Amino acid sequence: MLRPYLSVNETLDERGSIVRDMNAPDLVAMNAGMVDRILAGPAQPYPDGGYALRVVRTTGRRTGTQRATPLGVVRVDDLLYLVTPDRSRAWARNIDADAAVVLDPDGDARTAVPAPPEQAVPAIAAYLRAMQVPWALKAFPVGPDDGPETIAEHLDTIAVYRLDPR
Repeated sequence: MLRPYLSVNETLDERGSIVRDMNAPDLVAMNAGMVDRILAGPAQPYPDGGYALRVVRTTGRRTGTQRATPLGVVRVDDLLYLVTPDRSRAWARNIDADAAVVLDPDGDARTAVPAPPEQAVPAIAAYLRAMQVPWALKAFPVGPDDGPETIAEHLDTIAVYRLDPR
């Protein structure tokens, strides 16, 4: 059985191992390093039924400042999605306040729209099947072997945004 979520004080190190009791400056530095690595190379292609890493740029809901978050962008049936096991993540709350996002390194401007269940469930399933990082899988209340009905039961906590071209 998977743990429902990682603790707010758990994250990954460079090897993908869980690190506990990381403070906010450490998390900021780790994310900044990931952003730098993603932007330094060519954009990964979006495999159908899988994901590619992108820097997702959002606008801070309180500050109006541009935020950069390294995330996996999922592709299912030629549509792109962002998936998070926790609707309260800062980037998800920023999207809820302002749906305009940019995917870098491509500079691909998109509008993030909450995906309806018939799109959200396959996007979550694809993300979980493609995910190879144990800490990321543990963050979800469902696993890669769970069926659509089980995944659908958790749509109240898992947020899925379809990324429509602008």
